[in-house]
Amino acid sequence: MVLPIGPHDLGTLPAIPSTGSLPLKGDRQHAFWERQVHATAMLLVAKGHLKVDEVRRGIEYLESETYAKASYYEKWASSICSALLEHQLLSNAELGVELGADDSEAKPRFAVGDVVRVRESGHACRWRRPHLRTPGFVHGVCGTVERSLGSFANPEQLAFGGQAWTKCPLYLVRFDAKSIQDFDAGEVGEDQVTVEIYQSWLENADLQELEQQRKKRRETAKASDGHPDCKRAKTDQSDHGHNHDHVHEERSVVEQRAVDEELPCPAIARALVAAVQKKGIVGADELRQSIERLDEGDRNRGAAGRKVVARAWVDQQFKVRLMADANSACAELGLNAVNPTAPTQLVVFEQTPKVHHLIVCTLCSCYPLPLLGLSPDWYKSREYRSRAVREPRKALKEFGTELPQEVQVVVHDSTADCRYMILPQRPRGTEDWSEEKLQEIITRASMIGVTVLPEAV
Repeated sequence: MVLPIGPHDLGTLPAIPSTGSLPLKGDRQHAFWERQVHATAMLLVAKGHLKVDEVRRGIEYLESETYAKASYYEKWASSICSALLEHQLLSNAELGVELGADDSEAKPRFAVGDVVRVRESGHACRWRRPHLRTPGFVHGVCGTVERSLGSFANPEQLAFGGQAWTKCPLYLVRFDAKSIQDFDAGEVGEDQVTVEIYQSWLENADLQELEQQRKKRRETAKASDGHPDCKRAKTDQSDHGHNHDHVHEERSVVEQRAVDEELPCPAIARALVAAVQKKGIVGADELRQSIERLDEGDRNRGAAGRKVVARAWVDQQFKVRLMADANSACAELGLNAVNPTAPTQLVVFEQTPKVHHLIVCTLCSCYPLPLLGLSPDWYKSREYRSRAVREPRKALKEFGTELPQEVQVVVHDSTADCRYMILPQRPRGTEDWSEEKLQEIITRASMIGVTVLPEAV
């Protein structure tokens, strides 16, 4: 079995079934914040601050669940922020301010001898996989502060580049060994374990709760009669003595949730846009102008591509040049076919009665943006990216395109520096039409290859 190289490698995974037909996933006007993120990325690339492959890499490194749940531009914003931190163009403090970070944990709250409980889930990061320095085997467990170790730069901030903007008190916390690990016969005495834990992971508990935890553990140990098959799963169902109406789970599950629950959200997009402007990396006017250019292309929904197709239908020599060197042919019409974030080469494939071409990007969403505008939601969806290579005829059928078996389907996966566009067949009945009138019947979907143009009536 061939394994995917990451959560983004959707063509290697089995076809992901659609919830409803693919076209219903939308071909909408993108939200303003999405256009802000896209325009910010274009400006950062143009200024030499960012490479599109860095954005891809950051997205590819997301946890699988995060990758599946986060929206397209949320993933972009998260990745761009990580790259800017790595390049030290933004600091943790500057981004933290825009995310609403506070320094409430800077003042020590616990003293030697205090009973504390370790939190059961991650809470320090809202948009990326957190850097965990609190081991999962003590999540939800009560212990006693043995020593205050001073205040240190927050490692959950240092891990992502630049300086930490807060210092956090660190404590040595003592736990009963039998409360935090599997044990067999003889491992039920008074052994203890100490763990260094930052204050942000601790909350108040009391002696009664600690004693109840110990009592529960003793009862569990007695019931097991010291057998080695008394697994941690049994003790994990205890309530550690505190009165909370919730069910405890395996430590591994709890620790993983500390990572998985911190899914990207639009807050990171707002923080990105605000931080780069406040720092002067991107100016407000240039961002506005970049958004306006995006909006113009999005409103026209492939006007540049329609112009290219119509010219190829009426000018055979132009068509020959287009098929040989699409970038140069587009330049003849005053069009730039190169994507704004990378030096791409446009390749055009012609539909014929015997061959039907379809384009996709299984790894992300590569697409001829200058000619077709911002890509539709369905094109970026995990389902389309998976199914286009796995079951293209079934996917096409959802767009109303049913092809005879004798027609060969060729799928073009845009995974690197080429961008593909389809030259649809010219409908019969349009032989006497002007170039301008022909442009009116050409659709963006036909230039992606999911639909064919109907005959003129």
